[in-house]
Amino acid sequence: MTLGAWLTLAGGAAVVAALVAWFRARRRRPIAPRIAPEPAYKRLEQLGEQYYDALYEGSGSRAGLLSEIKECFTAAIDSARHDGFAAEAQRLEARLDHIVAGYRRHFS
Repeated sequence: MTLGAWLTLAGGAAVVAALVAWFRARRRRPIAPRIAPEPAYKRLEQLGEQYYDALYEGSGSRAGLLSEIKECFTAAIDSARHDGFAAEAQRLEARLDHIVAGYRRHFS
């Protein structure tokens, strides 16, 4: 027995018509594009930048904030390398060097 014949016996032609309408409506519905998740190194970089902002706002221990910045950027660099983003890893290294140099100029 085919599915259509079974549905006709089970609930009549109304069930078959409802299923056909549902499948047709589903086919016409646009498929939402899949959004790739943000790489981990970007989230770590953003967190490091937030600590950097806090460093210049004067909230918290400066040495502690610099330590957090270094940890975030080091983890971001490692993550970028692991994911195959060598250019991003170099950019992050340059940014970390700039932050540390600025810290030494202003706060040491």
